[in-house]
Amino acid sequence: MKWMLAATGLAISAGGVAVAATAPLPEFQQGRAGSILGTPAQIEADRHALRIYNSKEVQAAIEELTAWYEKDSLAQMPDARKTLRRAAKAMAMAQSFGAVAADPDRAQALWGTTGPHSWGDVVLPVEGIMIDNPDNIYRTIPIDGAAQYVIEGRVIHTAPVQETFVLHNEKSGADPNQKIKSQEDENGSVTLGTIPVAYDGTFTITVDNSPANGRTNHLQSDPNVHDAYILVRDTIPDWSRQNPVQLNVKRVGGPPVKPPASDAELAAKAAKMTLGVGRYFVTWIKQRSLNGPANGFPQQFDRASGWGFIKCGWYQLEPDEALVITLDRRNAAYLGFQLSDAWGQGQDSEFMGNLGSLSGHQARANADGTYTYVISGKDPGVYNWLDTSGMRMGTYCVRWQALPAGVKGAGADKLTKVVKLSGLDQVLPAETVRVTAEQRAAQIAQRRKDYSRRLQY
Repeated sequence: MKWMLAATGLAISAGGVAVAATAPLPEFQQGRAGSILGTPAQIEADRHALRIYNSKEVQAAIEELTAWYEKDSLAQMPDARKTLRRAAKAMAMAQSFGAVAADPDRAQALWGTTGPHSWGDVVLPVEGIMIDNPDNIYRTIPIDGAAQYVIEGRVIHTAPVQETFVLHNEKSGADPNQKIKSQEDENGSVTLGTIPVAYDGTFTITVDNSPANGRTNHLQSDPNVHDAYILVRDTIPDWSRQNPVQLNVKRVGGPPVKPPASDAELAAKAAKMTLGVGRYFVTWIKQRSLNGPANGFPQQFDRASGWGFIKCGWYQLEPDEALVITLDRRNAAYLGFQLSDAWGQGQDSEFMGNLGSLSGHQARANADGTYTYVISGKDPGVYNWLDTSGMRMGTYCVRWQALPAGVKGAGADKLTKVVKLSGLDQVLPAETVRVTAEQRAAQIAQRRKDYSRRLQY
């Protein structure tokens, strides 16, 4: 019995609960302790999060969320059941990490919401929320609005094309009565491009409840909100050379520091958040991505602080069909297209290791500067292929970031058309880059090599 469970990625805990086994991940997902992301604090937090994830409370929440998903109408969509349980587990892992990381008295910038990866014997499954972007390094800094913090950063060239520090006062799904929003309210933000950065790449950001008074590197917190957080996005379209910024957080003043939460408290919180956030985002995806016809973009929204916009939709295709989409980049420094499954999970191994996403750097532009993509379950032999991993139905988002002033998203989707794979030549631009089987293998091998560098550098 133990061998059979281990063969499927499970093991038996001392309490008789089936938990994630620590089977080695593919080489491209193995990180290096001491890398930019593999800090001692990160590895310890990941180890702790795995312990919370494997608790009986969180494992029970996975079972409850899985049962809830199975009863939801979304489970009736083509192939949705294939990844239903994995989606519940990804949500639970994300919330287990979130519970561990949410300690404003010992604030650190910690990386969560990621694809599977490992630091030696610390083997992490996918941590997913909703159509997360593999071109982003998502880090959170917990904030007590009544305390004072200094964020120290250092750019390790080549820098991200954009790095945003956005202050949020609430977490989606934390309150079961919370209204569904396109995005969480932004209660302040700064970007790497607008703050003072020294010649050696260092910078500081201050966080407290005092007004900015002209300081471009200051975030004003609300002294009445004690569980706020800063979401840091390092946007890295070129995995082969761009790096996340090194970050260190110091709490420099505030109310008396409380003892850290116990594992029992963290497990209870993670279990509650697994159910709350999981249910919230199923409703979100039905209202914000599936609220129009398939194979288009029924939803668009601008980032509240003006740093970009996003378009979301869903595909439904037969095995012999493809969805062709052409986009106008709008001179954005960053353009990225990400596929996910029916539940909004898109950073598992097949999406990361294969072509489940393409940044503007990874894709090839048309002669007029637009980008044409082919979404299908079978390889169409074109460079800009987005691989559905054989799923007949799934979701997607396109993100435009770091745009020229005044640029909006209306009309940025130039073409969305379902065609037979045999009829692609009739709709693709003449200059479309084609690939042989050998060239496709090389493209995927390069993608994996570049992803590995992000974890190793």
